[in-house]
Amino acid sequence: MYYFIEKSKTTKLILLFALALTFVMGCKKDNPAGNDDPVSYKAYTSHTLLATRTAFSIKTLFQNLEVFYPEAAEITNKVEYDVEVYEVTYKTIFLGEEIEASGLVCIPVADGISFPIISFQNGTNTAHDEAPTKDVNGIGFSYLESGAGIGNIVIIPDYIGFGKSEQFVHPYLHKESTVLSVENLIIAAQEMMDNKLISAQWNSKLYLMGYSQGGWSTLCTHKDIANNSGSGLSVTATACGAGPYDLSLVQHFMIDGVTYPQPVYMAYSMISYLSLGIVSNPVTDFFNEPYATPLPSYFEGQYSNGEINALLNDTVAVLLADEFLTGMDSDAKYEDLRKGLSDNSVHGWNTAQSIRIYHGTIDNYVPPTTSDQLIQEFADAGAGDKVTYIPLEGLDHGTAAFPMILDALIWFDNLESGLKDNRSAYIKTDGSKPQFIFE
Repeated sequence: MYYFIEKSKTTKLILLFALALTFVMGCKKDNPAGNDDPVSYKAYTSHTLLATRTAFSIKTLFQNLEVFYPEAAEITNKVEYDVEVYEVTYKTIFLGEEIEASGLVCIPVADGISFPIISFQNGTNTAHDEAPTKDVNGIGFSYLESGAGIGNIVIIPDYIGFGKSEQFVHPYLHKESTVLSVENLIIAAQEMMDNKLISAQWNSKLYLMGYSQGGWSTLCTHKDIANNSGSGLSVTATACGAGPYDLSLVQHFMIDGVTYPQPVYMAYSMISYLSLGIVSNPVTDFFNEPYATPLPSYFEGQYSNGEINALLNDTVAVLLADEFLTGMDSDAKYEDLRKGLSDNSVHGWNTAQSIRIYHGTIDNYVPPTTSDQLIQEFADAGAGDKVTYIPLEGLDHGTAAFPMILDALIWFDNLESGLKDNRSAYIKTDGSKPQFIFE
């Protein structure tokens, strides 16, 4: 439903050229735990070194970004570590069964120093080859991985349906499986460090961050950890950007207008809920032909978001069935969908940890009203000043993403350094700044 950010082809070519000049790559064979290893792992299965980054290349990467975002200099000046990027395979639960999933674990290369974990949850992806472990050198993921260079252990789950679990349809906006896939990768990384399978140490601080679908995933994970002692984890602070927190509200936003610019988002959650058995209606209860019949085949991993958009129609009444548009809120045939949207929404609570909610004020993919409502829910629950709302003035869904990520990285680093950070360091833009995509 919600992509990380939009493409800028010119910027993409420029930054890909910069990446080619600055990155040092390295690949090694799988390094699973030995068959005679007596350790019994709860989550960890195996790991592979995918890439290395030198501190010099990371500094150069962020210096290139300073042309567009001067505040990136705060990160550039703090880079001091080389980084190793690993693909990690781990166990998680999906629909009651144990499966193998995958994700990235990026560590600073340093001896005798412990670091915090930042778990980043990415936005909507439909293509198998754009998963974090498959697109390790994509522009967006490269910057996130390089965040380890300032002294973080950066974790990025593929999500179920990608990487090692790409045989499944991605359970898009399904709370339970998403939360477990995030938490179990964190646990797997912890097991790797505890058993010295990688040369990194964790200081027990856990920061969560995500944008768009990842903003929703991040908040769902934080709330589960806060209310569920079974994971054994504890969150230090969280930053969420432009998440579809109230799925019913966002669904109405998408279908109530004449057009909606990302029809792939309208289709993705429906195909996900059909594959999960949350809804059992025929596709034609929701979508008109000629779109309904081929729709499930679009979400088997071969098409990108943009390619699916091109196969659909952004005029709502052309794409969606009239009976769905008029009966979504009241028709009994859509009761399962209404329940699914409600069950998989995430709402505010009386959090004991600091949370920042970011949203572009002119976002026309995920409405800012879902963040407005969330902030009110936190206030009503008694969260007080633990939750801060940072509206990104003049920014849309694409242009707000990178400013949010930069601000959150700096905030987390300041928290680690014991610095009081009350900034609302958003960026106004005339649209000339680059937009990044995970591909």
